[in-house]
This record gives sequence, structure tokens and C-alpha cells, in this order.
Amino acid sequence: MSYILVFDFDGTLVDSMEHLAKIASRILTSHYGLSTEISRDLYFKTSGLPFEEQIELMFPNHKSNKEAVAHFEREKENTIFKQPLFLEVKNIFSAMSAAGHKLVVSSSNIQSILVEYFLRADLKIDLILGYKKGFSKGKAHFDYIKKYFRVRDDKSVFFIGDSLKDYQRAKDNGVTFIARSGTFTVEELEKAGVKCIIENLTELPNIISVFFKRNDVRHHDV
Repeated sequence: MSYILVFDFDGTLVDSMEHLAKIASRILTSHYGLSTEISRDLYFKTSGLPFEEQIELMFPNHKSNKEAVAHFEREKENTIFKQPLFLEVKNIFSAMSAAGHKLVVSSSNIQSILVEYFLRADLKIDLILGYKKGFSKGKAHFDYIKKYFRVRDDKSVFFIGDSLKDYQRAKDNGVTFIARSGTFTVEELEKAGVKCIIENLTELPNIISVFFKRNDVRHHDV
């Protein structure tokens, strides 16, 4: 059986979270007077959302929000192409595609950045979905994916992400979630209720092959 594998971008396919946290910390410190430690913690806790939504969660209706978001997006756009794919991504994508699975990217980055990144990386993706107002990771993307691939059974869709926000989106939409640890620890993910946790995408083929044979997939059980 083939599946639709939906991947988050930052922290899941691309080793970029530490880099983005440094940018966010500088911005939160300069615009809102927070310490570097608090800024970093807030960024990670709200990661998985578009930065403008992260900022609004932290500082609702603050006068500096628009400028802070613009600052972050400029720095990110200028540096994102230097952030590397995790080493296993190309091989695992090749293997999963050869097995007949559809590969999708669902990200809070804007569409043009994603398309350019994967073009430069010479990585074939069946569908790339970026962020714009009213169309983001979660219900809007999942609905589009199901329609695009004419999905009848939600169990054929997996969402692979690195954040608690990714998990919540999958859970809210009845999509099976697989967490990549790193941005959050295994313990943090388990405490939040995540059942399936991997440390590396090379674990995916085994996860996919046994997932529906077990009712309770846990870290190191697969």
C-alpha cells in the first residue's frame, strides 16, 4: 500500500532550527527587551507556526509586531538556502518515492522559498505547500492534500514534523503524526501525548510498514 507522507520543513527536513532561533532571539531581544534565554525559549515553544502568528501569541497587538516579523522574514530569506538538508533526506526520499509513496512538504515558509530551496537541492517533491494568509499548515493544507491526491481514507496520510504545534495540527485533523525529536526531546514529545517518535528519517520505512499492525507505536518499540 502506498501512502502520502507530508513533511514539515524546518527541523524536519532542514537542519535550520538553531539558526532560526538565533535570528528570533536577536529580534525578540531588540524589539521587546527580552533576555536571550527567554527569547529562545519562547521561539521554540511556539515553533511550527508562521512567525507572525508566533509573535501575536507572545505579544498580542503589540506596536512592534509588524516590524519584528518583517525583520525576521528578511533575515530568514537571506540565509535559508545556506541551511543544509539533514544528511539522510535525499536517500530516504528516493527510497520512499521508489516504494510508491507520495512526498509532500507542508511548511510555514512562503511558497517561493520552498520551491527555490528544493530546486537548488535537486530534490523531487510531489507537492509543495507554503504559507499565505488563510492557507497554512493544518486544516487548509490537509484539505488541499486530500483533494489533490483524491484521498478517501485519512489513514493513508502521515504528517512528519518536529514541533508540538505540528502534533496538535495533525491531531486536530485526524492525521497520523510522526515526530522527529531534536527541536523537542523524546520526553517532551511523549509528555505531550505523541505516540510515534523517531530520531532520524531512516526509521520511516520500518515505521510505515508496521504502523497499522500495532495499536500503540512508541519510541524504540518499532
